This record gives sequence, structure tokens and C-alpha cells, in this order.
Amino acid sequence: MSAAGNVTIGRPRLFDEEAVLVRLTELFWRQGYTRTSMTDIVQTSGVQKPSLYRTFGTKEELFATVLRRYLAGRIQMFAGMIEQAGTGVEGVHTFLNLFEADAVSKHGRDGCLMVMASNELRGTLPGYEFAADYRRAMRDVMATLFAWALPHGGPEVVQVRTDLFTAYLLGLQVIMRSGADGDEIHRYVNALHVTVDSW
Repeated sequence: MSAAGNVTIGRPRLFDEEAVLVRLTELFWRQGYTRTSMTDIVQTSGVQKPSLYRTFGTKEELFATVLRRYLAGRIQMFAGMIEQAGTGVEGVHTFLNLFEADAVSKHGRDGCLMVMASNELRGTLPGYEFAADYRRAMRDVMATLFAWALPHGGPEVVQVRTDLFTAYLLGLQVIMRSGADGDEIHRYVNALHVTVDSW
């Protein structure tokens, strides 16, 4: 008997992992982690509990997967805005305009899943310090914006303004999640425009 005859082939996966993660991201975003039960997860995903556990692990591990996937997309979105915005202080204004347009959109008004989860879970899951990961990723991407905007400003100036914008945008995403309307969001974004004009 050949060695191949002894190989046990696992049951093929009968669902699209990416499609399931999209649906579950929306579920967690809408309900939060604590209020989302495994029954909710099974119903929303259309996948039975044993298959979910086999693929994603526990509820905590599943949520960590959701957050990592969301974080990658979120940072990619910011990087795209920065690339589109261009260089110089004018680039910072353009970035803020792009951010505001996203913030007041139907999807943007839900705020940020990472910020929401940080408030609910104090920024940590077993094996994943997701809030620290998000802040670090946000600082890194904002540093690109300010390195382009202030090429002669020196590293300390770039760092200070990166930290200011990171903190401001994280706070603004809490405000967005809490139901602020477009006028209120515009007022806060405009305060950043005025700050940039003073540089």
C-alpha cells in the first residue's frame, strides 16, 4: 500500500471565508462584540458552529481575525487618501476634505470598528493588543502625510504633528460613532483646517 493511501483528506470547505468575514464584520460593527452571540454569528454567516470553530477558532479568535482584516483595509483607505492628497500643506487640506467626505457618508457615519471595539473591550483580546496595533498603524500612515507636507520641518515637527492628527482623528471617530450629524463633523474637521493654516 502506498503512503498516499494513508493520507486523510479533510472535508473541503463549503463556504467563502472572505464573504463570511464581510458579513460578520458588519454584524460586529452593528451590535458590538459582547452583544453578538454565537447564534447571531451562525445565523448571519450561514455557516454551522463546528465549521466556524474549525476555520476561525473561538469567538475571540474570530473577532481578532475580523479586526485584523478591518485594520488592514482601514489603513489601506487612509494610505490611498494620502496618496491622492499629494504633497505640501495643501495636501493635508486635501486629505482632510477626503476624510470628511468619507466621515459623512452612510458607511462612514458608523465610525471606526477598531475604535468602537477599543471602547468596549479596553483594546485587547487574548493574544492581540488591537488598540495599540491600530494606534501604531495610524501614526505610521499619518507620518507619511506629514513627511510629504513638511519636507523641511525636521523629524520632531513631523512627529508632533503626526501625534496631534492621530489623536484628533481617533477622537473624531468616537464622535462619528455617537451620532454626530454632518454639520458637527464639519465643524471639527474645519478646526483642523484652521490649525493647519497656522503652520
